[in-house]
Amino acid sequence: MEVQVLIGHNEVIYDATPIILEGLVWESNITGSAGELRFSLKRDGITEFTEGDCVLFLVDGLLTFMGYVVSKERTSAQIISVVAYDQLFYMGKNIDSMVYWNQTATQILQTLAEKHGFVMGDIADTEWIIPQRIEAGQSILDIIYSALDMTQKATGNEFFLYDVGGMLYLQNKTDLMVPVMLGYDGGISEYYYKTDISEDTYNSVALYYTQDGEKQVVYVSNIPDKIEEWGGLQYVQSVEYGLNAAQMELVATEILAEKGRVSKSLVVENINGDYLLRAGYTIGMYIPDLAEIGIDGAVLIESCEHTFSDGMHKTKLTIRMEDVE
Repeated sequence: MEVQVLIGHNEVIYDATPIILEGLVWESNITGSAGELRFSLKRDGITEFTEGDCVLFLVDGLLTFMGYVVSKERTSAQIISVVAYDQLFYMGKNIDSMVYWNQTATQILQTLAEKHGFVMGDIADTEWIIPQRIEAGQSILDIIYSALDMTQKATGNEFFLYDVGGMLYLQNKTDLMVPVMLGYDGGISEYYYKTDISEDTYNSVALYYTQDGEKQVVYVSNIPDKIEEWGGLQYVQSVEYGLNAAQMELVATEILAEKGRVSKSLVVENINGDYLLRAGYTIGMYIPDLAEIGIDGAVLIESCEHTFSDGMHKTKLTIRMEDVE
């Protein structure tokens, strides 16, 4: 496997590969943050680059990552640690406002990308039409994810936005299934499975609105058997003044449906890395003795970390456990 790192500075492209030290990491995720490339190099007095310069990462000649230098850290030994992010970093850093009606999430993405100069690749049609929406002073990324979230709630279709080689892609989850099977019989070298109720688990919800500077709780709902099992864990959220009982019940029901469960996380390490894997892909996995559940079927990659070191390539995957029954 051949890896290459190119850095562009003042219209000059430097091949930094010979001075790259071991431990280059490329990471992608579906949690709304940018793809990231981390590496260190030994200063050679030839290669020059500054914050904002373009970085290309290729594996066997395939452009795998294109991003921009956002930080540099230098040691006394003249070793420079570099972090680069892809386009989604800038989408999260730039603010916009929109008032739109009768548009799809795809159209919102295309409008914002064209307005702000982001390069688009294959953009799926989300189809569902959002009746009306006001977005004031939100990041470009938040505006797009709000539209995608509304689409998912209305249709059940989940779409992932990501950057490949400097182009934005929007794909339906169902179109990102790849014929890869990983198992704890050779493919996976180790896994870490965690269950937790301390961070994002709740069995009660209290809704309130603010009137004359004071908070007034107007609706409370809970899951009695889960309170008995875990103890009281209450989630508090503000609502607009004037919601009726049915509307507040719907809000509370949606919150408890999302948060009234034990949080589960699974990280697997595949010693034989596959650089074609990335966050958003659905793959096959077989871990029959995974605690109380066991896995034998399709799973979604929530985040994917590739490490290239000592001539080896290792892949670490974080699996979205909400989809695993």
